[in-house]
Amino acid sequence: MLAALGYIGAFGVGLGAAGCAGRTASSQKGAQAQQGETPWTSPRFSHGVASGDPAPGRMIIWTRVSPQKGAEISPITLTWQVSPDPLFASSALLTGQVQTDGTRDYTVKADIDNLEPGQVYYYRFADPDGERSDIGQFKTLPRGAVKQLDFAIISCANFQAGYFNVYEEIAKTAQDLNAIIHLGDYFYEYGLDGWGGAVDGGARNHIPPHETVSLSDYRQRHAQYRTDPSLQNMTRRAALIALWDDHEVADDSYIAGAGNHQPSAEGEWSARRDAAIQAYYEWMPVRELADGRPAYARYAAYEFGDLLTLVTAETRLTERAEPINMDDYTASFKSAQDVAEFKDNVLSAPDRHVLGEPQMDFIMDQFLRSKQAGKPWRILANQVVMGRLATPDLTPHVDEASVSALEPDWPKVREFVEVSKYALPVYTDSWDGYPWAREQFYERLTQANINDILVVTGDAHEFWLNDLTTQQGTKMGIELGTSSVSSPTLEAYFGEATKDYALLMTQSNQDVRYYNAMRRGYIHLTLGRDEARAQMIQVDQVDSPHYTASRAARFDIKKSRGSLKASGPRGLSLKQRLLFMGLG
Repeated sequence: MLAALGYIGAFGVGLGAAGCAGRTASSQKGAQAQQGETPWTSPRFSHGVASGDPAPGRMIIWTRVSPQKGAEISPITLTWQVSPDPLFASSALLTGQVQTDGTRDYTVKADIDNLEPGQVYYYRFADPDGERSDIGQFKTLPRGAVKQLDFAIISCANFQAGYFNVYEEIAKTAQDLNAIIHLGDYFYEYGLDGWGGAVDGGARNHIPPHETVSLSDYRQRHAQYRTDPSLQNMTRRAALIALWDDHEVADDSYIAGAGNHQPSAEGEWSARRDAAIQAYYEWMPVRELADGRPAYARYAAYEFGDLLTLVTAETRLTERAEPINMDDYTASFKSAQDVAEFKDNVLSAPDRHVLGEPQMDFIMDQFLRSKQAGKPWRILANQVVMGRLATPDLTPHVDEASVSALEPDWPKVREFVEVSKYALPVYTDSWDGYPWAREQFYERLTQANINDILVVTGDAHEFWLNDLTTQQGTKMGIELGTSSVSSPTLEAYFGEATKDYALLMTQSNQDVRYYNAMRRGYIHLTLGRDEARAQMIQVDQVDSPHYTASRAARFDIKKSRGSLKASGPRGLSLKQRLLFMGLG
């Protein structure tokens, strides 16, 4: 049974916000007060508001205006207001107009400039009849000396898999955050029969009911997700720094296709990709690229004063080679020599890119400038697990009954269990499926004398704290992986047995310091001048909007010997603590 945990674990991730001792809430009600105002949702602005892509003096603000019946093809001009005063009475009030129509699905984005750095602002929209949207809030990026930054880190929100209680928990303290970093899988492309399942008697069934393929499909799915009250609560309270993973287009996507794309039935991959990306730019508070790159090659950098350089990566559509499917090879592994040849000749084949050279050059340029400026922190926001994770030997832990039960859903499970003793990659869709690309990235960092990156990761629906090391064991930094917003974790499949598997994974992998696949949640990351603190916040369930949140774990991260070191664990069991210290 444990073998399936590693297999199913490859499906996804998500993460979070501030520490809490264990409180109960309802995501339907939300936090009702912001600067003394009770939020409301106008029928004209039923998808709420959002802000994102922050800069020291700029911000994207977003909404969607619903066209009136009978006027669906007519353009609409909206007025926007931005002010440091929540009552919009300040002399510093900024205002302007923006027009939208059906070619943009009536979504609205305004790129506001001439803002003060490190300043809290409020914004709203109004239609020609004076009907107003909710009031949103954001904070511009700071300049100069910065003492502390706070982020919520999230990933993997599947509407039909459960309520967005994680978003609701973040909303409670979002106004204290510098930004919310969304690592992708903001939505899922599956139809009603897709992975994840529907909850609450089908109350959260996906719209459209089929898999998203066309531009209209992707627009409808975005629109559905934006009706969620918890998502609206969160995005009106803090700016998003958003990057996509695979499900915004199709599962296991890469440069030339996706595992969940069949050209014979769904058309050309490029047409589907471009439709999905167009809808993403329409429905998300992100700035269009202006440097000649194609829209799908979206990576960016954000400077937070003298404290942090944050780079967001694109690891799916630009350069990623086709993922290796382990099921195609397990039957041929008859000996350790067979596995060694596979790792050398197939898995580690040169030119299996993830980032590609142009993006690698961009990241290195940003990080090198950051180091030369003396900034203490460099963060790479990255979609998939970067740490080195190998399968533990599962043969002593899996019985025949468990294997037989799994075979109908996973025909290759017997072969997988048999070869797990050879320390194969756990997730070949992650950086472990591209070891050449990872080593190339590490080599570029080492050449620049940068061995202290902090990587934040989504996709896996699990909490991780991993040391990042080269194949030769050189320390490159630390990875923090977040759990999911609502997508199922391993615990949803295997209950309490998940804890045993997590301990086995940690014990079998030297670079894994902490692994928790039990609950959905997010990470609240606080950066100071000398150390960082990562709090992994979990919610107890997503089948109902009523939930309890608590802190699963906490870690301090400090500079050590030119790299990063995790210490001060809180919330761990005795076995987890011993494994964290390398004594297990």
